Amino acid sequence: MSGNQLFMLIFLFLYFGIIIGLRSYFLLRKTNVNAIDKFGSKSKHSQAENLIRIALFLLLVIGLNFCFMGTNYKYFLPIHFLEISWLNFTGFIISIVGLTLTFIAQLQMGNSWRLGIDDEKKESLISHGLFSISRNPIYIGLGISFIGFFLIAPNLGSVVFLILMTIAIRKKVRDEENFLTEFLPEVYKAYCAKVRRWL
Repeated sequence: MSGNQLFMLIFLFLYFGIIIGLRSYFLLRKTNVNAIDKFGSKSKHSQAENLIRIALFLLLVIGLNFCFMGTNYKYFLPIHFLEISWLNFTGFIISIVGLTLTFIAQLQMGNSWRLGIDDEKKESLISHGLFSISRNPIYIGLGISFIGFFLIAPNLGSVVFLILMTIAIRKKVRDEENFLTEFLPEVYKAYCAKVRRWL
């Protein structure tokens, strides 16, 4: 296994194992709330969430082919001029930085964190920590990590993944903003006046 393949395995483990899996598990144990339950369900928010599911499936397929099925990986059309060891290593470091920011923001959300929008359990607005700098630090962290993923395994499939995920996240942010505007109109309006959507 090459260094790049090891980088990819670490990225996949951290993203699916820690950011989604372990965080969901601890939330379930602490609050009996399944963070994944509402994600992609048939609701007014499902369009963005289903697009995220498709993008994440593509990410997983690319990652596993990159690590274990080199003959299949060529079908994702690698971008050979970006397959430079220092650039791939930089991608790994960038992905770790992004996932670390994501995890910190998840922890700062506490029991309010979900993968989808939970219309039934209305938690208070989180505005401390990273959320005092950006209204969407989790998505910023994920965006950084996905750029790192692309640099670890630069190919046209990864470009398609980045485009799909960017569209999906922008739509999901709008869905969340609409939900918070409806649920906490005055508080959220004041928060938006102080904190930018991104940075």
